[in-house]
Amino acid sequence: MIDLRFPVALFSGLFALTLYAAEPTGVVTGVIEYTVQPGDTISGLSERYLNGRARWGAIARVNPGLDINKLRPGQTLYLPEARVPSVAKTAKVLKINGQAQSNGVNLQEGQQLDAGTVIDVAADSFVTLQLDDGSVLVVEPNTRARIDQLNQFLTGSRRSSIHIDHGRINIKAAPQSPGARFEISTPTATTSVRGTQFRVGEKEDGVTVVEVGEGRVSVAAPEIDKSVIVPAGSGSVVVAGQAPSVKPLLPAPDLSQLPDKYTQTILEIDFPPVSSATAYRVTVARDAAFNDVVAAVENTLPQLKVAGLPDGRYYLCARAVSADGLHGLESGGAFLLHARPEPPFALSPVLDKHIAAGPVMLVWAAPKDAVVYDIDITRDEAPLLHIERHPEPSYALEAAPGQYRWQLATRDADGHLGPFGQWSSFTVVEPPSGPAAQADLAGDGSVLTLTWPSASDQTYHWQLASDSDFLSIEKEGSSEKSSVELPMPEAGTYFVRVRATTRDGIEGPYSSAQKLIVPEQEREFPAWMLLFLLPLLAL
Repeated sequence: MIDLRFPVALFSGLFALTLYAAEPTGVVTGVIEYTVQPGDTISGLSERYLNGRARWGAIARVNPGLDINKLRPGQTLYLPEARVPSVAKTAKVLKINGQAQSNGVNLQEGQQLDAGTVIDVAADSFVTLQLDDGSVLVVEPNTRARIDQLNQFLTGSRRSSIHIDHGRINIKAAPQSPGARFEISTPTATTSVRGTQFRVGEKEDGVTVVEVGEGRVSVAAPEIDKSVIVPAGSGSVVVAGQAPSVKPLLPAPDLSQLPDKYTQTILEIDFPPVSSATAYRVTVARDAAFNDVVAAVENTLPQLKVAGLPDGRYYLCARAVSADGLHGLESGGAFLLHARPEPPFALSPVLDKHIAAGPVMLVWAAPKDAVVYDIDITRDEAPLLHIERHPEPSYALEAAPGQYRWQLATRDADGHLGPFGQWSSFTVVEPPSGPAAQADLAGDGSVLTLTWPSASDQTYHWQLASDSDFLSIEKEGSSEKSSVELPMPEAGTYFVRVRATTRDGIEGPYSSAQKLIVPEQEREFPAWMLLFLLPLLAL
């Protein structure tokens, strides 16, 4: 019997070598990492992933030195990416705040984007994308980006590639399976990840910045074939023609003392500065994952000022920016914005005005859509009145002496109570008592002097009348002094009273009427009359 095992083996080997030689010898541009499983063979892998058992040569070519007859479970080998069948995937537009376009057409929430799509995000706008693997990308204002590749290969691994022409993207990459590749490229750098949180930006000067919050990324400068590994808490600056650098990120700003509620329509948030920071980036979102970003402000001061946010719960994220443009570590928190309906604007009394005890009218402006008002009033720091659903933009208060503060809130047609506005204050004092006047008739009889007790902070108004009801006023006037001199009136009965006014304009009551009598003046006998009377007396 003829043994055919050797000729068959020889024929099979020659056939395999022929096929190997028949594989293209060009440069393989990409590979897929694969972990060898129990029972795997080179021909089996070729049949499963390259659509033919005899195409094992393509696998051998991208694995120099591989012993194709001794594959071991757990061993890593590479498959030629170009030979492995794949399925195109899409990116979903999760959220749009503001305006974003693709090829001049406005993007819509829920829209599916294919590879090749160019995204332009307008100023003050944000777009959140979700890839098929669960990765989330927040595209920031003034950014142009392109989806270069979204594929899932027959091996199960994915290829995701996004290119940034200019602007910034915040990435939360889902954990990647073995063989997967997730890349964010710019004109000067390529950033590769395997499931992490990081940010990539392309600045106006052509410099790429990469900041890593969790995990680590590989940053490469393809132009000079240099790369670095950037761990969590670090960043990389890539300048064209230079090797990437790795630097620690600035510490996160301290937001621990921020209030958890704001009541102004213009949201203003200030926090302590960070040493060595040249700017600050503050982001506000509707969700803790920051997929629904509604505002982002970059400022040289550690603060946020933004108008127009509707009432609701928000999440805040702040980071410091270094001189080279790297955004530092993040700190965050949640707050409630409760600014509507807006509180009324207090008109009177305000600015700690001094008012005489008695009726005081509180007056305020009526905001649009206001229906009723709530009022809080304190006296000497103690609660005095809480009034709900007052219908008019004024309130009459019977005020005793003391320090008063009052604040207002508006209720709309649905009964929803807005925030209370700022406190207004005023002081109620007892009015000055009317000083009792005295009349001085001494002298040559040509001058009437009125005097009364004085105080350093008062001015006075006096009246002289011929009746006790002061219906027939003979003279009146004002004086800063505690006396006044008048021409002596004709003989008769008169009444005088005085009213004091403080420097704050608080008028006191008139004093009780003081009665005075101007007597008839005695006439002297003219001497020249004696010349006529003496002859008569002699008779």
